[in-house]
Amino acid sequence: MTLDLIIAGKRIRLQSEDGVNLRLDKRFTAFIATSGGEPGLIIEVKPEKAIIPSETVKVFDAQHVEETPEGPEKSGEPFWEVATSEDMTYVKASLKDPVRYPLLIIPRGKMRWQLFTDEAGTDTDPLPYPIDGLILYFLTTINGEIMIHGSGVKCNGRGWVFTGRSGSGKTTMAGIFDRNGDRVVHDDRLILMKNDGRWVMHSTPVYRNDEPRSSEVDHLWIISHGRSNISAPLSGAEAAGLIMANCIQQNWDGDATARLVASVTDLASSVKISSLQFLPDNSIHDYLMARENTTAETVTAASLSLLEEGKQVTVTAGGYSMWPTIKPGDRIIINPLNPEKPLTAGKVVALRRDGGFVVHRITEVRIGKLSRFIKTRGDAALIPDPWSIEMNVAGKVIEIIRGDKTLKIMRRRMPYLIAGLAVVIVKIWQRITNRKATSTVK
Repeated sequence: MTLDLIIAGKRIRLQSEDGVNLRLDKRFTAFIATSGGEPGLIIEVKPEKAIIPSETVKVFDAQHVEETPEGPEKSGEPFWEVATSEDMTYVKASLKDPVRYPLLIIPRGKMRWQLFTDEAGTDTDPLPYPIDGLILYFLTTINGEIMIHGSGVKCNGRGWVFTGRSGSGKTTMAGIFDRNGDRVVHDDRLILMKNDGRWVMHSTPVYRNDEPRSSEVDHLWIISHGRSNISAPLSGAEAAGLIMANCIQQNWDGDATARLVASVTDLASSVKISSLQFLPDNSIHDYLMARENTTAETVTAASLSLLEEGKQVTVTAGGYSMWPTIKPGDRIIINPLNPEKPLTAGKVVALRRDGGFVVHRITEVRIGKLSRFIKTRGDAALIPDPWSIEMNVAGKVIEIIRGDKTLKIMRRRMPYLIAGLAVVIVKIWQRITNRKATSTVK
């Protein structure tokens, strides 16, 4: 019997001897190829038991992971293992219901593999979990492609990937975009590969209703839950390192690791990468839609470029978080940072954010082994910002222009709570006066 699957654009052929029926789980239904073509990988399926030869070396051992209130924990029970010899890689899974030990044998440099399913009879499941994912994983490593824990969506014509550690909100994020009518590529496991110079994400079969979906990648976020929606750009080694932390990888194989590092470095240099703290409600959808505004991105990029060249820039304040020091409509003058004058508490700085800047005051500075960390807060903000590394500071605010007056940045004098209440009063008064003005016009 022969079955072809097309996953992430790769044709995988499963074939067995005459009389052996291949029984696929429903999650693969939409991935079965209905037309012919040459496979990139052939897997010979045998409903027999096989063992790893004694002369091999075990290089990896994974345990079952159980979800607990404190997060995922290893159970201590074997789940799958990898052993190698000079010319072979052996991957064995330990399944419970029913108990069996399927073994995948991968000859080095060859695209014809063997799979022993350890099932009696002539009816066999060739792709039980986690064997299906392991086949995809080893297949992607050959070409240096990326398999990553993440959710992917296509929103307003743009492909966005959200990745992070377990419990960071990947499925939550996909659900929010799905409820807003956006297309979800997948919410658990993606394959990223480069095609004609663009990175593309592909779905993989995990759930019963999965189907082949793909989208070019325009932005990748490293996500975590937060007390507000904050998206800040990442670049270079920092961006690549955070992406690597969420990739499925085999650290025991130096060549495979080198290919993955090269691919992740390319991804980080050709796709926008950002950190994202978010609230798990619909506000994050609106926030990201606004931040991905092309005009805002262009203006921000131009301002950052000028600051990096040592030139001063002027931006217009649009919020109340620094009230009364900075008011909406004030023009904020930002100077480039001076390496010889380290930032200190009390200074007002412009923090890099996707689609613009956040201008807040430094409340604390800490010196780490590799970087300086700063804590910031708006003068009227009830909640401080998360810690940020100093390199995320775009510049220092030296003065503001309010009407025809140029004002220096003063020390914070008003307690946060009082300033916050004052902002509420100002906003209420503005609404009242606006309503009166509207009534007068009518």
